[in-house]
Amino acid sequence: MLWSSKCTQRIKFFAWLLLVDRLNTKAMLLKRHFHVKPNTLCVMCRSTIEEDIDHLFFFCPFAISCWNKLGIQWSTATNVYDRILLTARNSNIPFFMEIFLIAAWEIWNLRNSKIFGNGRPTIRLCIHNFKQQAHLQLLRVRGTDRPPFVQWLETIS
Repeated sequence: MLWSSKCTQRIKFFAWLLLVDRLNTKAMLLKRHFHVKPNTLCVMCRSTIEEDIDHLFFFCPFAISCWNKLGIQWSTATNVYDRILLTARNSNIPFFMEIFLIAAWEIWNLRNSKIFGNGRPTIRLCIHNFKQQAHLQLLRVRGTDRPPFVQWLETIS
């Protein structure tokens, strides 16, 4: 599903790192013996939970709010692969993988802007960025596949 998606190679590579648990989250950097300042806690929700892939993309209140705006309710599967596959099947959206890839990419970018550029991520900004990136990715989609995706995008507020 990942490699056959219509997203750019850059986003696919990012998602591959996410799926194989090699994305440089704070927890991963600590495993690699980097000194993580000031701590390994999630910067998106100010909780006392370590920032790892599961938390940042699926269980962080910020991420949950973004996914809810997109109409995605994640499966409770413990494995990331199973969670994505089950949710894709249950959602019945033909372009689910593109939605997942773009939304995860935007969550990651907002997280990075907060850490490295003093950005102020909001749910509204997440959805705005998601829509902009989705329209860019649409340029790669065949003409007949575009209308359902555009129609779905217009339902997001």
